[in-house]
Amino acid sequence: MILAAVAALFTLSCSREPVDVQTDTEGETGEITYLEAGFDGLDETRTVRQSDGKVFWSPGDEIAIIRGTSSAGRKKFTATNTEPAARATFSGTMPSGSAAYWAVYPYSADAFFNGTYLVTTLPDKQEAVAGSFADDLFVSAAYVRNSTTSITFVHQCGGVKFSLTEPGVKKVTLIPAAGDVYLAGLIGLYAASTSSKPYIRATGYPEDMSSTIELSAPEGKTLEVGAAYHFVTIPANLTGGFTLLFEKENGQTGMRTVTKDVSIQAGHFATLMDVDKGVEYKDPYLDFSPSEIMVDELGGLFSLDVTGTMEYHIDSYSDWIKEVPTSGDARLGRRHAFVAEANSEGSERTGMLSVCYGDNCYPVMVTQNAGAGLAVIPHHTFGMRFTATWCQYCPIMDATFHLAKDNMGDAFEYVCIYDTSGNYGFAGAATLNTAYFISGFPSAIIDGRYELVNVEPEDAYAMLSDEASKTVSYYPTATSIGIESSLSGRTLSVKVDVKAQYEEDYKLTVFLCENDIIGNQTHYQQGTITNFNHSRVARMSLTGYMGDQFEGPDAGGVKSFSYTATIPSGYNVDNMEVVAFVQRNFNDRPAIQSGAYGDWYVDNSRSAALGTKVDVEF
Repeated sequence: MILAAVAALFTLSCSREPVDVQTDTEGETGEITYLEAGFDGLDETRTVRQSDGKVFWSPGDEIAIIRGTSSAGRKKFTATNTEPAARATFSGTMPSGSAAYWAVYPYSADAFFNGTYLVTTLPDKQEAVAGSFADDLFVSAAYVRNSTTSITFVHQCGGVKFSLTEPGVKKVTLIPAAGDVYLAGLIGLYAASTSSKPYIRATGYPEDMSSTIELSAPEGKTLEVGAAYHFVTIPANLTGGFTLLFEKENGQTGMRTVTKDVSIQAGHFATLMDVDKGVEYKDPYLDFSPSEIMVDELGGLFSLDVTGTMEYHIDSYSDWIKEVPTSGDARLGRRHAFVAEANSEGSERTGMLSVCYGDNCYPVMVTQNAGAGLAVIPHHTFGMRFTATWCQYCPIMDATFHLAKDNMGDAFEYVCIYDTSGNYGFAGAATLNTAYFISGFPSAIIDGRYELVNVEPEDAYAMLSDEASKTVSYYPTATSIGIESSLSGRTLSVKVDVKAQYEEDYKLTVFLCENDIIGNQTHYQQGTITNFNHSRVARMSLTGYMGDQFEGPDAGGVKSFSYTATIPSGYNVDNMEVVAFVQRNFNDRPAIQSGAYGDWYVDNSRSAALGTKVDVEF
C-alpha cells in the first residue's frame, strides 16, 4: 500500500547554523513586470492537484520575488490566469538591482534571503482539502538570472497521501516513530547557482520546527469518505515508520501505525488509501503506570508512562521530586520524567505523585533508598568535537571548547575528531559520525547525549554548562577514573582504573590525543590561518571507538585495564595525553538526548599527560 519515494538527501552547511526568523514589509510601487512561471516535473506535484496528477496554478496565486537581504528586495507577484493553468503569467514590480533573484511560492511576508538561504516556513497545522491540499501550502522555488522572465519552479516538499473509510473524522495527525525528525517549520532553501535546482539545506532551531503535522477539516465539517487527502511535509526519512491518529467529532479516537521505513522525497507522496479500514475507534480514556516506583539513593531521573486521549495533569507532593519538561504525545504513550534529589538521610523516604483527569486523582507512590555513606563523585563533563581543517566555521566551536576549558578546568574534558577528508583525520571518524548523526561541521556532542549548536562562544558555552548541570542532576555520577602511563622509547603503557558505586555494566573508551599542533585551518573571515593551534586532536584509540563494554566491579570496588601502544614517529609524545571516559546505560531511566544516540551516555571522563598519574576521586 505504501508507494515510498527514494530517500531525500540533506546536505548541511559547514556551519551547521540554523536559520533565523525575520519579518519585513515592503511597498508595491514601480513599473509592472510580467513573469511566466511553470513547474519542474508537471506530472509529479502541484499547487492544485488535478485528477490526472498534473500541476496547475490557481487563479490569484501569489509568489514572492526576492533580491538581496533588505525588506525592499521582496515583492509580491500575482497570477493573472482566470482558470487553472500549467503555466501562468504573474504581474508585479521587480525589486531593484541586477543580481540574480529568488522566486518562491507561496508568497509570505516573512520570507527573506539571509545572504545564504531563502528562508520561508511550512506550517504544521494544515487545512484538509479533498483531492488536493490547501492553497499557499506546497513550497516551490527557483533561483533565477536577472534577465530571466520565464521561471521554472522546483517543488521542495513531499508528504503522505491517504483516504478514509469512516465518516465523522475531523482531524488526522501524522507522528513519525523517530522523535528526531522534522516535518514542518522554518526552512532554508539553497542553490549553488542559477543553473542549479534549489533544495532544502537548513532548518530552524528546534523551537522553530515541528515533528508532527495536524490535518483538520474546515470548521464545522469532517473529512469525506473515499477522498484523497495530503499531508505536506519537509522531505524526511521516517525510520521505523509513522502513526496516523484519527479524531472524530464525537470525541472518539483511533490510530493506524506503519512500521516500515518510509522516505519522503520532494515532489512525491507515500500513499495509504482506506488507511483507517479496520481501525478500532475508542471513547476517551487514560492509563498510567507504574503505580509504585523505587529510586536509588543518588536520585536522578525516573519516569511515569501515560497513555490515552483525556486531558490530565500530574502533581508532586514532595519537595525532593521535580518534573522535567519532556515531549511526546500521550495518545501514543508519553513518558513523563521526574528528577529526585539525592537522599543523604539514614533511612528510606517516601513521596507521592498524583495523576488527575476529570474529577479523579490517583496516587503514585515513590520510595527512595536510604543514603547513609553516600559518595558524591566529581563529574568531569565530556565533549566530543567533530571538525575538519577545511571547515570555515569550525574555529567558532573551537573557541567555545577553549572557553569551557578556561572556565571549568579539569571539570571539562574533550577530544577533537578530525574528518579524514582533511589534515589530522582520525580513523574512527566515520564510526563516530554515524553513531551521533554527524552530517556537517562543526558539531559537538556533550556527555554523549546532547548536540551543541554552533553559535557565538559565550552563548554556546552557556548551553554546554547548562547541559553539564543537567547530566549531574539527571544522571548522578556513578564512576571515577584513574589514569597512569609510562613511556619506553615510543612504546606506551597505560593503566586505567574505574571505581564504581553500582555493580552493573559500563563501557570504557581510551583515546590518545595530541596538543599544540600548529597548522592550517580555514576561517570564515580570515581565510586560511597557517598557524592555527589544534588541541586535543584524537590520534589513536586503545579501545573500540564506541567503547569496550565490561562488567563493573562490586559496588565501591575498582576494575583495572592495561594497554600498550607504539606511538608513530610523526606524533610529539611531549604534547600527548590519555583521555578516558566511561559510559553508563540509561537502563530504565528516561533517555534525555538530542538524538537517538543509543542506550549509553557518558558518566565520567578524565585526562592525564603521558608519564603522569591521576587517581580515582572517591
